[in-house]
Amino acid sequence: MHHNGRVGNTVTINGRVPTTFAVRAGERIRLRLINAANARIFSPDFTGLQPIVIALDGQPVAPHAPDGGLVVLGPAMRADLILDMTGKPGRRVSIFDRFYEGLEYKLVDIAYSDTPLRERAPDWPLALPANPLPEPDLETASRNEVVFTGGMMGQMVAQDMGESIGPGAPGGTARDMNSMMGGERMTQTMNSSTAWFINGIAADQARHDMKPALTLARNKNHVIAMTNATAWHHPIHLHGHSFRVISRNGQPTRHREWQDTVLVSPREKVEIAFVADNPGDWMFHCHILEHQAGGMMAVFRVA
Repeated sequence: MHHNGRVGNTVTINGRVPTTFAVRAGERIRLRLINAANARIFSPDFTGLQPIVIALDGQPVAPHAPDGGLVVLGPAMRADLILDMTGKPGRRVSIFDRFYEGLEYKLVDIAYSDTPLRERAPDWPLALPANPLPEPDLETASRNEVVFTGGMMGQMVAQDMGESIGPGAPGGTARDMNSMMGGERMTQTMNSSTAWFINGIAADQARHDMKPALTLARNKNHVIAMTNATAWHHPIHLHGHSFRVISRNGQPTRHREWQDTVLVSPREKVEIAFVADNPGDWMFHCHILEHQAGGMMAVFRVA
């Protein structure tokens, strides 16, 4: 709970542990990857196949090659890829998952049949039509700050970022769950079911009357600036809405992609923007389920 969550040691694809994925030379595949894992983050390397991302979390995006050729997916994240099978008949290509350094492993082999489908990959257009989502107006948007704290090494990371972590601070907690000091305090922290905080508050999942961390005006524009002052990755999911990811560490994103789950790296600040057009109380949480169970969950109210 205080670390990565339980990533496990066996990876399945559609409920099985396959060794091969059969394709034909000249074939074009639209592949939807869905990370349904409890905590594991995936980063498949398609080894020379040159994947093109055409949608994220079910929302079209400008077709593009992923950074470094790696498709990074935290729990709950989805990606639609176009893969042109450019290998020769009878060939095998290994797909490796490379997210965890030093723990790379072979995910599956792509196996070409002996009979090609066509001589070369098709040149059909890749762009998908946009979904009818309301476009956020950044000039009129409200500005909201969310700070994630907690977990092992959390206090050291926060101090390194220059955050003020202490009682009453935006990311602080009077109980100092970020402490890395040893002894009895360390034992109590490790045995506690509370490990993570959003703006200094840990969710109590035994209760169903959580007060909203943010109240957002309905049909208005909003920007949420999320700071990860922890030592761990967090795939942050907002229920009821899709949002544009507009910046990372102050730099505008290249594709301003629509998502409903965004992976926030340690020490990273991510800004999202959306029109709050869906009324109600909506969960906002880390989709690593041990982190959510350990307190990294809040409610956004749209009213």
